[in-house]
Amino acid sequence: MAVTVTFLSAFHDLTGSKKLFFVKGKRLDQIIDELESRIPGLKEKLLDSDGKLHPAYQVIRTKGNTQGVCSKLDCPIGDGDEIVIIPRICGG
Repeated sequence: MAVTVTFLSAFHDLTGSKKLFFVKGKRLDQIIDELESRIPGLKEKLLDSDGKLHPAYQVIRTKGNTQGVCSKLDCPIGDGDEIVIIPRICGG
């Protein structure tokens, strides 16, 4: 199952400014595990101390014209899906 993962404005220090990765997995946690093997230190930043997605980042899953937010690690990922990891923008 091929999945495209794109990092937008996040983790450039870990990825060496590489933004696009191709991985395999059926759930978000499997995708993150494979990315961690290629990008050591990613899980430490992407997950909080409880092992959940850190609130500072948002994971968006896209397939065709359908988009959705993956808020849990057991979020199902389908063949051909695109995952985009972005920092949440806050301020006032």
